[in-house]
Amino acid sequence: MKIKIDDTIQISTISQLFNQYFPFLKLSFYFKPHDWKEESMLAQLVHQDKKIGDIRNNHLAGSIQLHYWQKTGLVEQEFKDRFGLFVQIYRRHGDKWIQSVGTDELTLEEQNEIGKTKTEDLLHGTNRKFEQEKYL
Repeated sequence: MKIKIDDTIQISTISQLFNQYFPFLKLSFYFKPHDWKEESMLAQLVHQDKKIGDIRNNHLAGSIQLHYWQKTGLVEQEFKDRFGLFVQIYRRHGDKWIQSVGTDELTLEEQNEIGKTKTEDLLHGTNRKFEQEKYL
């Protein structure tokens, strides 16, 4: 997936594109950075109707290529290093969204699959722990 970054694009456009490729993940933008394996502060969350140019000092245009095999923390770091954007990837967990804190080493695909499984478990009442412990 290739995402174009320039000052005129709305945050919602980037977030929606990301979510199309990874339906159980969400990309949120913040005014301040977070450290590796650290949670982003909700008070620093940028509203989706803002444009990229409104939230960064680095006004270079370009694109970012995201792959399913990239680690979550490195994707967040690339947004920061290349475009001065502070992002946090969230994962769907049933009926909630949780920050990927503590799982920055997992790939986008792994995060998305965990989100899918947790959501299916909630919707369908699946007890996967029981299934895993079943002896043959």
